[in-house]
Amino acid sequence: FLLLNVIFIFAMSLFRLIFFFYYGHGTDFTGLGADIVRAFYMGTRFDAVIAAIVSAPVTLVFAVILIIGNLSYLKKLFSCAAVYYTAAFGTLLVLLCVDFGFYSYFQNHFNIMVYGIIEDDTKAILTTIYKNYNIFAIAAGFALIFAAVYFISKSVLKVPASAALKPKNIFARIFIVCVLIFANAVTARGSLGTYPIGVNASVSSNAFINKTAINCFFTFLAAVKEHGSEEKTDYIEAAGYKDDIRRAFADYLDEDINNIPSDDPQDSLTVNIALDAEIEALKPNVILIVMESLGSDLIKYNSSDFDVLGELQKHFDSDTVFYNFVPAYHSTDGSIESVISNVARKPSGLKLSQSKYAYNKYKHSGPVPYKAKGYETVFIYGGNTAWRNIGNYMSNLGFDKVYGEKGMNMGYSGNEWGIYDEFLFDYIFKTMESNEKRKFIYSVSTTNHPPYSLPDNYIAKPLNPPQSLQNKIIGGDLAQKRFKTYQYANEMLGRFITKIKNSKYADNTIIAVTGDHNFKNAYSYSSEELLSQTGVPFYLYIPEKIKKRDIDVSVFGSYLDIMPTLYNLSLSDVSYTAMGTDLLSQKAKKNRVYTTSNDMAADNQCAVIYKFQDEAASKYYLWEKDGSAIEISSQEEGHKKLIKYVLALSAVSDYMIKYTAENANLL
Repeated sequence: FLLLNVIFIFAMSLFRLIFFFYYGHGTDFTGLGADIVRAFYMGTRFDAVIAAIVSAPVTLVFAVILIIGNLSYLKKLFSCAAVYYTAAFGTLLVLLCVDFGFYSYFQNHFNIMVYGIIEDDTKAILTTIYKNYNIFAIAAGFALIFAAVYFISKSVLKVPASAALKPKNIFARIFIVCVLIFANAVTARGSLGTYPIGVNASVSSNAFINKTAINCFFTFLAAVKEHGSEEKTDYIEAAGYKDDIRRAFADYLDEDINNIPSDDPQDSLTVNIALDAEIEALKPNVILIVMESLGSDLIKYNSSDFDVLGELQKHFDSDTVFYNFVPAYHSTDGSIESVISNVARKPSGLKLSQSKYAYNKYKHSGPVPYKAKGYETVFIYGGNTAWRNIGNYMSNLGFDKVYGEKGMNMGYSGNEWGIYDEFLFDYIFKTMESNEKRKFIYSVSTTNHPPYSLPDNYIAKPLNPPQSLQNKIIGGDLAQKRFKTYQYANEMLGRFITKIKNSKYADNTIIAVTGDHNFKNAYSYSSEELLSQTGVPFYLYIPEKIKKRDIDVSVFGSYLDIMPTLYNLSLSDVSYTAMGTDLLSQKAKKNRVYTTSNDMAADNQCAVIYKFQDEAASKYYLWEKDGSAIEISSQEEGHKKLIKYVLALSAVSDYMIKYTAENANLL
């Protein structure tokens, strides 16, 4: 049994070695040799824990047989154990293979996103997998794994004909049993210290090296636990604000608690916009677009030879773009609801659109101020509005009209996830032309998503990655496919903006664009590239009549700040309630942000990777002038303020979602 477990631990370690060389391609590991050794040592401990857990039932049965002293039972155990180990370790090895593919898209081991196979459009996901991968070869490979495990198990688990159970002394056998059970338990715990080995165990300042150490079985269990506790967590209590919610608002706003209304604390988040005659006369339309996978990092490689921006480049060059900008979440559903809800996404927070809170009415809902000023509010989604209950959620937020691919009826083409972006933008423009009402349009694209299919008539511009990027690319063919889809999405967006600028809407329409999450990279990052790992751009086209001068695009921003920025640009003589900040205001210079994509909180001085329920696993950074980050060994005052911000943000968001619906006053 010991030999068999050693073989399987070796197999898992070999898999880790393949993972390291494949996904670590292009990463600079200079000076990190000792960390790599520690990662593989830590990984072996993780693997041993799994082996011990799998072996626990066998150990207990073996212990009983050893005490009874009947050799025939032992032979039966060996025969049954071969089948048991085939099922258990075969499944574990297949799980490692699936995690390998999962990492290629999410740049992380299994996390709560694994539930997407059930909660997402399952048919679309399976079709995407079928198109992107050779399913029959994979199935054959998985079958081969089970066959190999069975062959190894049968070969190792053999009882010689001359075998005898020793020692004969019953007390000696009981002693051996106690030692075996103790050894199995300690190995399964993974540690002799105060705490068992945990999923957040860290061996290096390099994020990838830490990911190399972990076994995906642990992250899978963590995902199951996280999913089960999403709606149950009381973040007000967990953040330390039980029976003191006013203090949470005060800490979040950096205000004296006496300035927080006692009857309705959320009123402290209400902003009154003064009357502005110019805006009242202009009555600007507002188009807010969330682009699938529009990450910031790939943009820095844009050139004539690697043209990932297409026609969008000229608009990025001439208009306003914020790059110190982060999404709320690492997937589409959590992001598109965060953009428009005006409340922060909490650590491991529930998906609003799929919760009981999706059917509430809130005065902090994104469309409310526009409805108060007589706007027609429209949500246009390139996919199926039944996905993740997004259509019902948007309707309950207050949108007058909600359109998905099935409601457009324009003969548009697309793939499993929705219509191609060029048709989505065509429909947005037709919606603008449909009547003379002022419009607030919120739209979400789908094309830049697996299976990365494009219209047959699309002719790509040059996509020859520079050497600096080429050295980091993982999976060249798929990466090239993803670059092409990224280019297509940006090209179509650029053409749409050009069309608006060349139309009658040029002087009275604001366009805002961001990404729902980063590029889901085809290449790896160093642990210092905090913003690159998650960042998305926030683009603004503002008509000259209302464009503010001297805009500071270096300020930090997040989804929370999108709607307040748009409100202040497009509306007057109205109030709104939101947790975010107007990025064009002086207040934004001291803005703080938080993203659950990598648990990062940041301002213009420092950053912290804060684990809400495991503060000991947090990491602290100071920003360099070039925007990179350097890890420091100790917590400074700025980091303490950011942690306080995350705790207060979580409590305030929890309160806003769970306790303010009855006060809503949707017009």
